[in-house]
Amino acid sequence: MSVQPHKFPPIHSFTPFFSYSFCPSDSRQPTQETWIRQRTLWIEIILSYCQSQRLFLVDLNELAKSPLFDNKTINRRVQREMIDELFAEIVAIGNGEWEDKKQKKRCFVWWKKPEEWAALIYAWASENGQKICTVYEIVEGDGTEGLEFHGLNMDAVKRVLEVLVKQGKGQIFYGSSDADMGIKFA
Repeated sequence: MSVQPHKFPPIHSFTPFFSYSFCPSDSRQPTQETWIRQRTLWIEIILSYCQSQRLFLVDLNELAKSPLFDNKTINRRVQREMIDELFAEIVAIGNGEWEDKKQKKRCFVWWKKPEEWAALIYAWASENGQKICTVYEIVEGDGTEGLEFHGLNMDAVKRVLEVLVKQGKGQIFYGSSDADMGIKFA
């Protein structure tokens, strides 16, 4: 699946949208309602951007330099404190998970929540009579080419398979490498 340049919504070119602080005494928008709306829009844009770019695990330092947070057309860049707060909210609402829980610099981004990915994988396995699959077969195999979860980050797939285990829909098995890890579907 090739990655195309992301088309941002018009709000992404609105200079104040990149503002995090209008008041020197506050760390964000002075009006709570304005900040909540701004944060909601940013989260929608972040999830959409990650989906279009097929980003599953993001490094916040690298993402801060991307067109998502650095709009060169209007010469605006989002402050790192705002990025951190946006990702804290993404994690809080279940659309993200810290890979490094202490440093909070790398985050799995779930534009589809793990339960949704698990449902897609389970539906594919059921429809195709798959009883046992390795992680490699799920994310790189010929049988999944063109499917939305094809190319999913290996570590993300592990978390998704754990959802299937919790739902009683499979049992994880471990091989000699991460790619050999897999699931026996129930």
